[in-house]
Amino acid sequence: MNSAMRPTKRRSLWLRLSIGLLFGLLAVVPPGATRLLADQSDRTHQLGSKLKCMCNGCDQAAGKCYHVGGAYSGPCDTAKTMLKEIDTHIAAGMNDQQVLDAMIQQYGPLAYVEPPKTGFGLVAWLMPILYLLAGLSLVIFVMKRWRKRPVTIAAMPGASGVHVSPEMLARARQQAQRETEE
Repeated sequence: MNSAMRPTKRRSLWLRLSIGLLFGLLAVVPPGATRLLADQSDRTHQLGSKLKCMCNGCDQAAGKCYHVGGAYSGPCDTAKTMLKEIDTHIAAGMNDQQVLDAMIQQYGPLAYVEPPKTGFGLVAWLMPILYLLAGLSLVIFVMKRWRKRPVTIAAMPGASGVHVSPEMLARARQQAQRETEE
């Protein structure tokens, strides 16, 4: 009976030592440091979501690159590198705009997920609205032209349309009757 209780005492002792070690480590690491690392990671991913992954394989944001359907799911090496660079810039004390400017300077303006709302990038934001207005005005113009077009009535006697003799009309009706009965 004594030998059966020994493994449970060992497990209990191991569990107590593990919990004590965990609390000891938490006491050594200041609580603000873990919070700072978590904030920095969140901030890195937020900035990474504004930049396109430059691996030329997914067209996703670097902070959200998952290569769905590939041999693996997860950020590619290019996205990991970009996130590390963002993290380095943040650790250097740069604000968000400075980090974005540094990344755009390194990768070029194609690294933006969405174009900036200033300068030439403003054209990309305005073009869909201009296309919609141009299409709408074209539809209105065509509809007004169709409404002004004169209506020709072909069945009225004396109209300038195509004249159909009564015999041809009777033959066409008989043929239609036969084809629908079969």
